[in-house]
Amino acid sequence: MGNLPGPVERGEGCPGSTEKPLLAYRAVLPLVFFPEGDILVAPFSAGQHSTSKRRLKVANHLPASKVRNQHQARKPILEAAGWKRRFFFLVTLIFPVLILALLELGLRLIHYGPDLSPFTQERLNGKPYLVMNPSLKNRYFVKVDFTPSTSPDFFLMPKPLGTYRIFCLGGSTTAGYPYWFNGSFSSFLRDRLRAIFPDKGIEVINVGMTATNSFTVLDLARDLVGYEPDLFIVYDGHNEFYGALGAASRESEGRGRWFSLAYLRLIHFRIFLLMRDAYAWAGGLFHRADADTEAGTMMERLARGQYIPMGSEVYRQGLEIFRENLRDLTSICRTHHVPLILATQVSNLRDRPPFVSKGHEGTSPAEQQQYDRMMNGALTLMMDGKADSALPLLRRASGTDSLRAEPWYELGRALDTLGRRTEARAAYIRARDLDQLRFRASTDFNNAILAAADSETVSVVDMEAAFALQSPDSIIGSTLIVEHLHPNSSGYFLMARAYAAAMRERGLIAPEAEWSRRDTLDDGVLWAARPVTDLDERTAGRRTEVLTSGWPFMDQYPTVNAISPRDTIGRMAEMLSKGKWNWLQGHEEAAGYYAARGESTKVEWEYRTIVDQFPYDLRARITLAHYCLLRGELDDMKRELLASLELEKTILAYRALGDLALQQGHAPEALAYYGAMEAFPQSPAEQVDNGYARALAYARAEKKDSASILLLKVLRLRPDYQPAVELLAKLNMPAR
Repeated sequence: MGNLPGPVERGEGCPGSTEKPLLAYRAVLPLVFFPEGDILVAPFSAGQHSTSKRRLKVANHLPASKVRNQHQARKPILEAAGWKRRFFFLVTLIFPVLILALLELGLRLIHYGPDLSPFTQERLNGKPYLVMNPSLKNRYFVKVDFTPSTSPDFFLMPKPLGTYRIFCLGGSTTAGYPYWFNGSFSSFLRDRLRAIFPDKGIEVINVGMTATNSFTVLDLARDLVGYEPDLFIVYDGHNEFYGALGAASRESEGRGRWFSLAYLRLIHFRIFLLMRDAYAWAGGLFHRADADTEAGTMMERLARGQYIPMGSEVYRQGLEIFRENLRDLTSICRTHHVPLILATQVSNLRDRPPFVSKGHEGTSPAEQQQYDRMMNGALTLMMDGKADSALPLLRRASGTDSLRAEPWYELGRALDTLGRRTEARAAYIRARDLDQLRFRASTDFNNAILAAADSETVSVVDMEAAFALQSPDSIIGSTLIVEHLHPNSSGYFLMARAYAAAMRERGLIAPEAEWSRRDTLDDGVLWAARPVTDLDERTAGRRTEVLTSGWPFMDQYPTVNAISPRDTIGRMAEMLSKGKWNWLQGHEEAAGYYAARGESTKVEWEYRTIVDQFPYDLRARITLAHYCLLRGELDDMKRELLASLELEKTILAYRALGDLALQQGHAPEALAYYGAMEAFPQSPAEQVDNGYARALAYARAEKKDSASILLLKVLRLRPDYQPAVELLAKLNMPAR
């Protein structure tokens, strides 16, 4: 390589030195080497200003042709350098993504975290059915240890031809609390629809989950559109503040709707689950468990201390989130052409005082004393039977502070006592709306539901109006509600009827004209056949008793009286309410108890209820058929036996169906059932008994030769079998 002339070689102009070797510049300056051996150094920083001037002179001394050649030689090198920069920049971006993708793949391969799919697969009688996944709750509950019940509604994918599939979504009311799923409106609706359309395949699948709200409904709806739904029924609105991800819930980060929606999307990534678990583990190292999230009922753990005044920021936020979730739910249904039925929320007005009645924070001691005097005076007058005299005091008390719920409830009671029902109902509603412990949806939420109706996708059932119509004085109370908002079995039955009416009005399942022709069933008949037994009622009663004995109904730990040892069904209900028995075990125990007492009617009712909830339980169907036979209900017996054959072919069912047909004088039908028994292995004793029955059917079908051949086979196995001897003799008797 040639030397640089003059000052450049001597290092003139370089800070801190008068002479430096050229290699020093090579170490600190970007050099471009040219084929001729000349050097052009560029670019330079501000601190290298003097040196850059000198070096540019080198280029100025070169001939123009040589400079052009140098630029042309430099161009591909710069292009290559630019490509490399872009490549390394791209690698810098892709590398962390690749690492995350590999980590996600690895976590999936080792099945890290719970299965968050809405359904899990089970094989029943050789077929793969889907049923609600118990681990689904891990999408919504992290901070509070809670395992809600999941429904036993099995279904097939793909959907069988001609099947009408309904999904029911919502919180604890949808799940049927305080009953199990057999007491929910979905079970009553399924049985009603199947009675109206016995020739159609109708599925009503309950995916309700306690302590959830519209975030869960919206999240599940996105999944459920992939399971071939024909209709969504949603009963939701009570849990908007305290349900999972609600604005005031302990299962919410309180960061707005966008955060909750993002969380519900990210939860499906195993990396996110790993980060969430690591965060929870690290937090547990430095913070003691919150006592409020570890003790008490689910209501208490999610909501205690979270009071929300009417019109507050949290109230407005919860209401707006609810409206937006309804809009998104409607959009999903409209996009996928799935009809949606909503319903206004029902709550106990007459028999449930407000949980929390508080005034404005700035209330002075003098104002508080004045309010207390008015309320004490009014309540004293009420106890003395002077409701009319209490009214002025109550109206004044309600006007002193616009946030207090108590005076409105007492005003409702006074008006109710005086027979002024319309005014009383309005006061009760106002008291509910002002209750700052927001377990009951306010009028604003019901208005939001009513406003969601359109002429295309969404229908709304005014369930509150339907309950009022069936309540004394049109004021909803304990005749249909067990505590503050959950219906009793009559209430759930009423909900099912209201939903069916909405389906009829929209022409779902069948045109309205066909509904009109078929929907002639008497409600009394449907109610008598309801899948809810005495054990279910006792269990629901015990759960309600425990719930209302603690917070927020009473400021104490839930305490109830012990069940008498002589109350067998009551003790069974206790086992169910405490979760020591599952629902199926409880009903089988009850059936056994009734059988030992000879109460066949109640045994049959228990097994009918089991079959209603578990239609794929072969043993339950066979047992039910047996009790139908004992009670002389032969048509029901035949129906259950035929249904059992659809689950699994059994020699017992074929023999029972053959005997029934033979008893009813249908010998050819009996022969068909008896003939099917030949495919099963049989002991010699069974061959004798079944062979004789089949021979008898041949004889009654006037096929004497076939009967004689079978009887001879029976007698070879057992020569002393007297029924066969007598029948053979009768067949060989000469005709007169």
